[in-house]
Amino acid sequence: MKCFFVPILLLLSLFSSAQLKTISQSPVFAEDESVGIQRVLLMKNGNTFYLSLTKKNLTVRVFSDKYKAKATKQLHPELGKGSSFKVKGLFDINGEVVVLVSAVENHQVVLQRLIIDGVTGALKSVDKIGELEKVSYFKLGGVAFANIPEPDFFSEALPEGNGYAVVAMNSFVSDRNKRIVVSIFDTDNKEISHAYYKSPEEKYKYMEYQGMMALDKNKLSVLAYGYNTKSSGGKECQLLLATLTKGDTLLETESLGTSKKPSEVAVARYNPVSKKMMLLELEDRTASVSIVDPFKKSVSGKIDIGSNGKSRSDMPQNLFTNEDGSFSIVYEKLSVSSNVPHIPGLSTDLGHTYGYYTSIEMEDYTVTVIAADGQEELQHYVIPRNHVRKNMMRSLAFNNAYTNFENAVDQPSPMESFNYLSAGGNNYLLLNDDADNIERIQAGKNPRKVKSLDDCDAFYYTLKGEKDTPPSDFLFGKPTEKRNYNKALFKACDYNADKKVYVVVKQQQNGNDGGWKLVWMKP
Repeated sequence: MKCFFVPILLLLSLFSSAQLKTISQSPVFAEDESVGIQRVLLMKNGNTFYLSLTKKNLTVRVFSDKYKAKATKQLHPELGKGSSFKVKGLFDINGEVVVLVSAVENHQVVLQRLIIDGVTGALKSVDKIGELEKVSYFKLGGVAFANIPEPDFFSEALPEGNGYAVVAMNSFVSDRNKRIVVSIFDTDNKEISHAYYKSPEEKYKYMEYQGMMALDKNKLSVLAYGYNTKSSGGKECQLLLATLTKGDTLLETESLGTSKKPSEVAVARYNPVSKKMMLLELEDRTASVSIVDPFKKSVSGKIDIGSNGKSRSDMPQNLFTNEDGSFSIVYEKLSVSSNVPHIPGLSTDLGHTYGYYTSIEMEDYTVTVIAADGQEELQHYVIPRNHVRKNMMRSLAFNNAYTNFENAVDQPSPMESFNYLSAGGNNYLLLNDDADNIERIQAGKNPRKVKSLDDCDAFYYTLKGEKDTPPSDFLFGKPTEKRNYNKALFKACDYNADKKVYVVVKQQQNGNDGGWKLVWMKP
């Protein structure tokens, strides 16, 4: 009786949850291609744009508003060293797709812009629009061991397709007032604003970018820390907010208050419902969220995430806004080991956030839903997991939020990423996991250890109800045959809130045969 009763309970829990329904799938494509870097974009004209960037090839595919294939192109731009590629932006501008790709050339990070026809997939132009200071291996040691910000580029689309912004974190330039550069490009891809994030009154030697948000189609806000060290004039530190209006060349900077020191790592998001900026920071294994009002230029609240401000045993991975104005933080429980325990970033101490690990155990996800004002925890869920990987280089905190070197050796596979979706009145956590473990979890049992994603499928958890572990279901339906698996590449997904359409790349495996396809869904 017991063996029959448990599966019945499992089925009831699955069917009672809100469903993500498939509305269309593309034919299988790119059977011989590796994972590489893949991205997808739902365009305003109804088309869906797909991009695959490996070390040697750039493939684009365009699908119509009826989800039919319209164009496929193999493009051959010269972008630099393939293992150093990062896709830093993908924007729909006037029916064209703007792709921002950073790469390393001769010890220098450069940012190139590709403009691709959103109908034919043809490459219209390639331009270098940014470059950072050349850096020696010796200086790069400062990123690993001296907490110097990693030189990098960041981008953000302006609302209504009104252009895009790019921030350059030029950590090693000698002039402190030129370490953060903010640019705004219009719908013709012309740079119309170029401003330096200057140290207020030359007070701070170091400037560290934290995040940016487009407040409207003409205004951008940028968060940064200005600080000194003991050897550079004291330990004063301030959180700064700068505003740049489209067409201007001067950032208006305000201090939001003092801090002991800049955070180790951080993620910033703009909440369009509350019209507040949220800065999730990690410092000494304690996570906190600052609620910033960019219009009043003040911090309206700061909360410690954890048990009365104590450090957590898990690490924050990403921050998401919800349809109702609340926001969610996803944590991951981690245990790591390394053969080089005495080098910072290479020890079992989770206080270090990046390193090369000979073994890393990736266990439960915890999802905390918090009210828009940050004053109340609304929901709390635990997603049990038990994965272990060998010889992996990754960030322990915010690994899901950051852009990695997806083509590089020993980097986490993009297939390891999860996704979070707030749509149709429900919130979902989507991931790849072992089907037997999902069944064990729903039956109240502990999951067994999973050593790879080879035999896994894509699932989604509907974050609702009173149980600690919410109901789950196969994202693409349960495979009908053994040795058939359907995983999702959650780095390659997009959601159109107006049309209520979600698209994601599916990796389909039928025995020894497999390939990729796009799947369009409705919540």
